Amino acid sequence: MLKKKFIRAALACALALGAWSGSTFATPISVGGVVWDPSSPLDLTVQALNFRESTVTNVGDVLTGYGVIGSFNGQNASYFCPGCDLNFTFQYTVSNITGPQVEFSPGSISFYVDNSSGFNVLDPTTAGIGTPWLTLSGHTGSVLGYGGTAQLFSTVVGTVTNPLTGSNGIGFLDATGGPAASYFQTHTQADGLGGFADFTLNSEFLFSQFQRIGCGTPPSSDPTNPCHYPITGTATLIGRSVVPEPGAAGLLGLGLAFLGLFTWWRRKEAERLS
Repeated sequence: MLKKKFIRAALACALALGAWSGSTFATPISVGGVVWDPSSPLDLTVQALNFRESTVTNVGDVLTGYGVIGSFNGQNASYFCPGCDLNFTFQYTVSNITGPQVEFSPGSISFYVDNSSGFNVLDPTTAGIGTPWLTLSGHTGSVLGYGGTAQLFSTVVGTVTNPLTGSNGIGFLDATGGPAASYFQTHTQADGLGGFADFTLNSEFLFSQFQRIGCGTPPSSDPTNPCHYPITGTATLIGRSVVPEPGAAGLLGLGLAFLGLFTWWRRKEAERLS
């Protein structure tokens, strides 16, 4: 009888642990002021709705840019970054140009949480400020239709220095730094070489000079001047969140509860048999 009750108690405890851990999985994650729900059917989709970048011409040129995240798993900034901006800067080096195809390696994107909510697309100095949140480093991969391996692949409509509507890019990235990195190191995105990256990057971009603020040709050589970044675009990062495991304290509490329950049943059984 005691053994049967022990088995029933163990089963009840296991079910409780499953229910408890399931509720944990559904709980939104908050890291450095950025909130998202790993149980979202969109997890993980991060969108930059408007970024600006410099132009490139030759192999060895460095593409730089900046922007702010506008959507995280389909939620707007008032949900995923209440009272703050999640801004970013990026840089990629041109490694190959073949006709309309441009390949970049190495590359990286850095994200920052700015609690002043001071991001202004007309002011490049308002990006890259705040508390470092996440660093993504380029992951070498292969994309069908391109001849080599790289971290970012672009197909340009028009010219490399003056891309037109329809220009696009795809790349691979790994979460390598910042307090949020461990939540995204899932290695779920096939890189075309038999390996896996943490994120794929998809973007669309075109030349769209800031004409109304007096930008001319060629672009400004001053990276603090918005006229240094005549190309605008949108980008989407696709990955997965790591679902947090039940905390040690929670597991300890369940274990102690089970031990107490088992001790109580054993005492009642002994009383019945005496």
